[in-house]
Amino acid sequence: MAKCCICGCNLPDYGNNPDGACWLNKKGEIEEPTFDPEDRCCDECNTRYVIPGRIYKMNKEKRRG
Repeated sequence: MAKCCICGCNLPDYGNNPDGACWLNKKGEIEEPTFDPEDRCCDECNTRYVIPGRIYKMNKEKRRG
């Protein structure tokens, strides 16, 4: 059984693409990890870290351009 590459829980299905995930570390800095193409994440981590991370990065790019 595959495990979530973010939290380590067992994936009941194929999982989600974790690319774009980011979160605040203990110092209050944005942490943007790099994942292998085979990595998958659970629905909860997708909702908590991946989707908001992608929105954050999209907004960051808009501010630059």
